[in-house]
Amino acid sequence: MKPQAKSNKVSEKRVVIMTRALDADWFDGRKHRRLQVFDDWRADIWVHDSGHAVIFSDSRMAVTEILSDSGLELPTDRIVWQTPMFQEDFTMIQSGGSVRYQFNYEVEKTESSIFRFLTQEMLVKPTPSDLVWQRDRGIRWAGVPIVRTHVEYASGYLSVQTFHSFPEELTILRTQSLFEIMK
Repeated sequence: MKPQAKSNKVSEKRVVIMTRALDADWFDGRKHRRLQVFDDWRADIWVHDSGHAVIFSDSRMAVTEILSDSGLELPTDRIVWQTPMFQEDFTMIQSGGSVRYQFNYEVEKTESSIFRFLTQEMLVKPTPSDLVWQRDRGIRWAGVPIVRTHVEYASGYLSVQTFHSFPEELTILRTQSLFEIMK
C-alpha cells in the first residue's frame, strides 16, 4: 500500500508506535540504513517523503516508530501509541518485557532568519551515521523540507534523533527515540 498525497505541514503529521515491523512498501523510502546494533538486534532507519521510520527488531519482536502524514492508513493491529504533532509530548513503552522504548518530540515555530539558520545547520557536516534528505521541488529560492537523522548505539541501546523542517510554517520538529534492551 502506498501513501496518499504528502503534506508539508507539521500540523498534519502524526507519530505511530507499533509492535510489529512495517515493510518499506508502506511509505516512499528515500534513504535507508540498516545497522546490526548488537547481538541479533538490528535497526532499519528510513527517511521517506512524509517523515521517517525506525524499525528496531530481532527474530522474536519489533518496535516500529513512524512519523507520517495523518492520512496514511496503517495496519491498526499492534498500534500501541499514536499522537498528532502538537507542541511536545513524551511516552515510554515496555514491549514484550525485553525492550524499553522512550519517545519525545518538540515543535518549534521560528522567525524566518532563525528558521533559515537552523535548516542550514541541518545540512552542515553530517556524520557517517546521519541520513540527510532534502526534497527537490525544482524551485531554487523556495524553502524545501529537510529531514536529518542521527543515530548512536552501543551494547544494549539505540538512540535516534531526527530533525524535520517545514518551510511553509517556519517550523522545526525534533524527535528523540531511545530503545533499550532489558536484561
